Amino acid sequence: MVLPEYGSHLSPSDLMSRLRGRFHLPTLLTVLPVLALLAIIALAAGVPAQTRGTESDAKALLDKTSGYLRQHGAEGAADAFAQRDGALIDRDLYPMLIDRDGVMVAHGWTPSLNGVNLKDLKDVDGKPFIQEALDIVAERDAGAVSYKWTDPLSGQIAPKTMIVRRIVLGGEPYLLSVGVYR
Repeated sequence: MVLPEYGSHLSPSDLMSRLRGRFHLPTLLTVLPVLALLAIIALAAGVPAQTRGTESDAKALLDKTSGYLRQHGAEGAADAFAQRDGALIDRDLYPMLIDRDGVMVAHGWTPSLNGVNLKDLKDVDGKPFIQEALDIVAERDAGAVSYKWTDPLSGQIAPKTMIVRRIVLGGEPYLLSVGVYR
């Protein structure tokens, strides 16, 4: 390596020796970690931590989940939905299967809700969104319900749209849904 100010060829060890003379070790030990942290922050700022699913992604997941349920039935839904790294979870998108009485059969994000009757559940504005979704699939095959819910990624209340579809499994009607934050 040739450095113009020295006018000669320096080996890497000569260069390190000259740098050691200019910088004190305690200063380097303080400055280098800070520079490394700043570099990591700068790189991370250009990349979203986790991309969000879109409405078209939610519809695709709804189709995929419908296919799975038609093949395997409602019985295995809770186990299949609970696998966070499985095929039925996509980023912040997850399916929910609710029976016609409002009982959660399978929840893709919070399996502890399985078996709980959510028919009277309301959002922060008092909107009975589960009942509204049940009414939609009782009257027609599909639709959407908008409500406000806690976003699992931000922890903040955010607008959400639940895309709903009626699915018949074993002769019984169910509400299948995937929600997308807007």
